[in-house]
Amino acid sequence: MPPPRLFLVAPDMMPGELLACLKAACAVGDVASLFVPPQLAESVTKSAQTMGVAIMTGGDPRNVSRNGCDGLHIEANLEAYEESRSSLGPDRIVGAYCGTSRHQAMEMAEAGADYVAISQSGFVPGGVPIISWWSEMFEVPCVAFDPVDAASLDTLLPQNPDFIRPSDAMWSSPEEARRIVASITARINP
Repeated sequence: MPPPRLFLVAPDMMPGELLACLKAACAVGDVASLFVPPQLAESVTKSAQTMGVAIMTGGDPRNVSRNGCDGLHIEANLEAYEESRSSLGPDRIVGAYCGTSRHQAMEMAEAGADYVAISQSGFVPGGVPIISWWSEMFEVPCVAFDPVDAASLDTLLPQNPDFIRPSDAMWSSPEEARRIVASITARINP
């Protein structure tokens, strides 16, 4: 199984600072995706895509088309998914945040979501962590959506997530982005 890639979630910040942190992260890690607030999508999408990063945003599906984003990240809800997929068509990504709900994750995957984002910090029914359960049972990619640092990976990596979200502290400066992503990358690829 290939090692997990990185799924970054940017806060609302100055576009230049965001791009500097993203560039630093890309220099030391395998950054697959970046989720940006809708108000930043227009100003960072093209630059981020030149770094090989898929850009996700939230809110109205029209934000995706209007800003040239690669896809939409939604809260798990069948109606919202169907509306988003209908609006965006089959070529754009639609991913769903499912929290700790196995039911919602299965529902979104069955509906056709391109990925499910799951909180790995919730209740563990039957002793099987939700990420582990998902990776053993389903083909749809899974994002371990709670931010992690390198020390947390000892517990998370054996569960086989497809994507990992680094600590949000990475957005404080390019140096911090480089340090955090490099330490996670070293643990993912020893």
